[in-house]
Amino acid sequence: MPRSAVRSTRRRLPASGSARARRRPSFDGEFLRKWLPPSAGGAGFLLLYILGNLDVINTPPALAADALLLALIVLFFPMRYAYRLSPRGRSAAVLLGIVWVAAIYGPVYRRIYPAPRIATMEVKPDELPTTLPAAGHGQQLDLVIEGHLEPGVPGSTRAARYRLTFSDSVGREQIHAGELIESWERQARGRREDIDLLRARTATRIVLDNPSNDDLFVTEFAMRGRAERRLTLGLYPHTQLPLWLSIPIAAALVVAAVAFDRATAAGETAASLTIATAAALTSTFAFQTVASPQPTFRELFGATIVGALVGGPVGGLAAWLFKGRATALLGSGRRAR
Repeated sequence: MPRSAVRSTRRRLPASGSARARRRPSFDGEFLRKWLPPSAGGAGFLLLYILGNLDVINTPPALAADALLLALIVLFFPMRYAYRLSPRGRSAAVLLGIVWVAAIYGPVYRRIYPAPRIATMEVKPDELPTTLPAAGHGQQLDLVIEGHLEPGVPGSTRAARYRLTFSDSVGREQIHAGELIESWERQARGRREDIDLLRARTATRIVLDNPSNDDLFVTEFAMRGRAERRLTLGLYPHTQLPLWLSIPIAAALVVAAVAFDRATAAGETAASLTIATAAALTSTFAFQTVASPQPTFRELFGATIVGALVGGPVGGLAAWLFKGRATALLGSGRRAR
């Protein structure tokens, strides 16, 4: 081989190595950009969950912060593909993200932090009818019903059932019934140790209809079981949006998600905004309907599971139905190479 050829080959080798070294930082930067935000959000979520369960911080603020982090993590993965949009489309994507977070997280926040209490009263069978000062507070109200079980032997189960009849000024009636219960369950802790866990449900939250926007009355009250013949009622304004407004907002959000997926080709990947939106909307609705007066992490995780199992397939069906029919509203995007 001529010496010139050998020299040229030797000169190329360092250049090839340096080019390979220059590509490495860009790969690391892309990897961090994709995975550092959700990893940091997940670590913060876990930390708040631990501190809230240990009562180091109050449960409501920890729960509210965790719900927000969860919504942002779900939104982050499909929104990574916004770089494929035109500048105008990216601005629209930012606006969509803000509306998305407000629609998903707003009802959850209002459920964790209800409006100030209107009134508290006790209901007894010999003091009926009892007036609920509901006049002027809207056509729907939240009512927290709290029972009082009789003292019992530790480790024993106590239960009672109640029935309440409400009427308004024009005679319309609505009946609500429920159960109060405290039970002990033995649960294994390790191979040789068992612990007793108390399962209690002595309070619940219901929605009262008040079409006349006037005072309501408790006209009938019955209690059976091992509980005192009285109930404590807490009346709150109903701050959640009505169904006739929530359904169009949810439908518009799903259509916008389909348009985003088409414009960015995100629907062809595992990070589909349509599926994420349907799952998040289902989780939000499930969380709103929990009967617990003060939601906990248990209700948040339960609503998240419902959203994943029910809302995810619904989002996939919506994406399939709209495929080839919806108009890309966010500008034309670039397909991934």
